[in-house]
Amino acid sequence: MLLIDKIAYENRLLDLSPGIKGCLYLFLLISCFLSPPIVQVLISLIIGGVTIFVTKVRASRYFKWLLVPAPFLVISILTILFSVSSQSKDFIFQIPVFHHFLGISEASLYLGTRLFFRSASCVICTYFFILTVPFHQILLIMKKAHFPALLIELTMLMYRFIFIFIDELLIIKRAQDMRFGFKGLKNSYQSLGVLIKLLFFQTFDRFNKMILSLEMKFFDGDFPL
Repeated sequence: MLLIDKIAYENRLLDLSPGIKGCLYLFLLISCFLSPPIVQVLISLIIGGVTIFVTKVRASRYFKWLLVPAPFLVISILTILFSVSSQSKDFIFQIPVFHHFLGISEASLYLGTRLFFRSASCVICTYFFILTVPFHQILLIMKKAHFPALLIELTMLMYRFIFIFIDELLIIKRAQDMRFGFKGLKNSYQSLGVLIKLLFFQTFDRFNKMILSLEMKFFDGDFPL
């Protein structure tokens, strides 16, 4: 079981109706999209504190998890902040590049700031939902919300294959470590190539075994929930 799943199954809000948690998550997302930055900051602080309390996760670990999507957020904001123009007066901060200027304008600074606070607050609310709602409750929420059955089944199969992928990765990596496969740069590259190749074939093999086991149980294409 992944650590996130373990936390979701042991949090203090486990007995709370998943429908209520789903509606709360939707309300928080809408609030983060429509509210000004000051309200987004308040939502982030409150929801972040509540998440740490109900999940019993150390604050240091929680902040490390928040840094995971940070590179994607930073890249997105930088592409909005900086623009190119032939005139320096368009920017409040500029860098000369050949015969043009790379800089930040007042409009891009405003838009980038709004994007940062909006994205950060949405990420914090999403962490709250993920860490307090176990996966089987997420499927129930999707079913009650009348999501297409195919989408629910694909979600369940993707979730299942995450564990298959991680399990095969750890088995192959452990075998390579026992043979000092990652000792030295040359060996590391060779072992990485072998790991990717074996992981591809082993995952397909596990998939075929799962299909065979489902056919032996007279699987009709529908996963009852």
